[in-house]
Amino acid sequence: MSELFADVAVRAQLFSNPASIFTYHVPAQLRSTVVEGALVWVPFGRQRVQGIVLALYTSLPPHIQRTPEQQPSGPASLADDPQLPTIRPIIELSEAGITIPPHLLRLARWLHGYYRARLWDALELLLPPGAEQEAEVAWRATPHGMHVELGTLPASERGVLYYLRRNGETSEKVLHDALHGSPSELRRLCLALKERGLLTRATALSRPKARTQHERMVRLLVPPADLPNAISELGRATKRIAVLQSIAERVAVAAPSNGPGAGPLVSARDLPLMTLRELAERDYVELSAREVVRNPLDGAAIKPDVPPELSPLQARVLAPITDAVQQREHAVFLLHGVTGSGKTELYLRAIARTLRQGRQALVLVPEIALTAQLVRRFAARFGEQVVVLHSGLSLGERFDTWRRLRRAEARVVVGSRSAVFAPLPELGLIVVDEEHEPSYKHEEGVRYHARDVALELAALTESVVILGSATPAIESYQRAREGAYTLLELPERVGRKANGASQPIPLPPVRIVDMRLELQHGNRSIFSRPLQRALTQVLRKRQQALLFLNRRGTAAFVMCRDCGYVVGCPRCSSPLTVHIVGDEPIQGVRSPGYELLRCHTCGHRELAPSVCPECWSSRIRHFGIGTQRVVAAVEELWPEARVLRWDRDVTGRKGAHDRLLQSFLNHEADIVVGTQMIAKGLDLPLVTLVGVVSADTGLHLPDFRAGERAFQLMAQVAGRAGRRDLGGEVIMQSYTPDHYALQAAAAHDYHSFFQEEIAFRADTHYPPFSQLVRFLTSGPNADTVRLAAEALAERVRVALGRLSFTDAAVIGPAPAFMERMRGKYRWHLLVRAPDIHPLLDELGPLSGWTVDVDPGSML
Repeated sequence: MSELFADVAVRAQLFSNPASIFTYHVPAQLRSTVVEGALVWVPFGRQRVQGIVLALYTSLPPHIQRTPEQQPSGPASLADDPQLPTIRPIIELSEAGITIPPHLLRLARWLHGYYRARLWDALELLLPPGAEQEAEVAWRATPHGMHVELGTLPASERGVLYYLRRNGETSEKVLHDALHGSPSELRRLCLALKERGLLTRATALSRPKARTQHERMVRLLVPPADLPNAISELGRATKRIAVLQSIAERVAVAAPSNGPGAGPLVSARDLPLMTLRELAERDYVELSAREVVRNPLDGAAIKPDVPPELSPLQARVLAPITDAVQQREHAVFLLHGVTGSGKTELYLRAIARTLRQGRQALVLVPEIALTAQLVRRFAARFGEQVVVLHSGLSLGERFDTWRRLRRAEARVVVGSRSAVFAPLPELGLIVVDEEHEPSYKHEEGVRYHARDVALELAALTESVVILGSATPAIESYQRAREGAYTLLELPERVGRKANGASQPIPLPPVRIVDMRLELQHGNRSIFSRPLQRALTQVLRKRQQALLFLNRRGTAAFVMCRDCGYVVGCPRCSSPLTVHIVGDEPIQGVRSPGYELLRCHTCGHRELAPSVCPECWSSRIRHFGIGTQRVVAAVEELWPEARVLRWDRDVTGRKGAHDRLLQSFLNHEADIVVGTQMIAKGLDLPLVTLVGVVSADTGLHLPDFRAGERAFQLMAQVAGRAGRRDLGGEVIMQSYTPDHYALQAAAAHDYHSFFQEEIAFRADTHYPPFSQLVRFLTSGPNADTVRLAAEALAERVRVALGRLSFTDAAVIGPAPAFMERMRGKYRWHLLVRAPDIHPLLDELGPLSGWTVDVDPGSML
């Protein structure tokens, strides 16, 4: 039999080998089970680490990569050269028996090359949640240690040996948790006992954080007619009789089994295992186990829907999408439709066609808040074929969903950013809803953009992509203009007549209120006079309103009016935000609460000062507004209004988004005050008024995308109003009402905004007319960080010169916008070039630097 070798990407970090790919021998007992994509255990130095098989060879590959302790490569046959056994063997498959599909292995290599991430970090994105394990140091007593007189040992060593004699082999971590003390002291004691021959060192695997869950099942083997005789045979064993009768009662109400002469399986999770085993030994019952799938949609009461009639324009736009799906050809469509134009219905029709082709569909949404309503619509159309996948689920739910998708048991997955890595072996369609959203960019680890990953994934799987948005990213719209994507447009809203036929609905009128004039007229309220009148009208008509503010808390910062001191985070260069804690209503009565200052960057908390810490003045005041303050102002002006707050502070618990949405849809609240998470994608039928408390937030940040982000946010939040025949209006409050982004959003005019913005990008050579990379470093010493940034900037300039780039530019180095974060100083520099990858190849690996290709933010 020929030998088998494998290239394995290992879970180890080597600066000299960023890919961490090494060659291993596949032993005979694993040849039938080790496949490409398998998660395995391999030796690495003195360690035992996880790895993923990337490729298999029947002879030793010429590019052989040996682990550090292996000898130089030799001939291709193990039998020909005694040095070749130094190609160490794979130890075993992972306990979970996990395999990654081939197309996702290729995607991981692309992530590694494009974003310059460690290959293992890219592969780890593809693994089921909780599958990671580590080999830990463990200790056990030797035969001599099991019989030595404990009294002859020092007290500290005696405790360690006594514990191991009673509990057997134990990992060092568990031993530390049980005996306390410092890890170094515990290691010293174990080594001392090892020297005496009383302990031996071993390796223990940490338990996976997530595993398949099973439920104990039982089958009654006694025919119903013979049950009285069986009970009689048990005599006075009352416990056994009670359990047998309980099983018989469950069998009576369960559906009969299809098996000849066999009763149905029934749950036995609440029955004593010892008694069940005793009954099984007497052949009264048969025990088994059934896998339990943890599905967050279980128990959800979702009524099936009937597809509505498409408008003529919707039907024309849908035709090229369904044609591409039908022909199984790779294509990218940019679906530019105003809010309420029926984009979701087109997604549903395209998915239905994909399912009829026997393929799977992936739907990405930018916010967890959007998944609840969207999943209900998809489940109403496709039933149990739909699963949801996002970080708000439990580890077990995500693990089970991953396995269902890998086995192709579910056909449609709806999820946030990370769902793009779901194991879909029969993928045929990818929908990226709200494709412009910055939250698709991952800001740690592998700094990928889910939209761009989706495009690469579609190319690898010959799938169709729909990029949907009312406000497409400038880069996406430009690519559509250049012909790289097929542009499809829905310029009007779609409503329904009483007979179900479609009819156009006008977009809501938008009014920009100049808050400078409000101040001149003596109005110092958070709300302008037009917004106050509109809110009063909405409450009188028993309709609903949405108040948007892109800031949590009560106030933006606390400042002393005498010396100008601003209360900041001791670990970050950001001001602390005021929150009121303990002010939630209890039985309709609001408790006073207390003021707490929070850092939204690192989580630091402290009580709000009553006097200035610098000059001891009592004239220390709150400045700016947050969602809590807006809620308080609404309750003061309209005490009869039922107000709901919707921001990150109140949505931390599982299912919070769904509960808040359902409460508002059930009209249990009149006004919602919220942040970005309510600004997009939600369909709120009774909302006839949207008030933007401060349209200036984020408008003047030092980021070339600031205008685009402001336009998109204002256009999206305006789209929540007037989505039914009740009509609606939008009021934006601003101190810079003439800004082109706000004027375009007020006119619902994406095309005029695009023309203004694309001209600015062309003049400044920003994307889409170039590519950016951001280099970021941090450290506890400000001077060290600055010098490192200056040194890299010089290296970059020299490298650009060698590459003869004439239209490249180095911006910086400079302190980051948030100069200090979590106790570390931060410097960055940007490089702009037609293609930044030749530069990255020239620079090579950069230890101590974060390399962010296509950064989503300049801050």
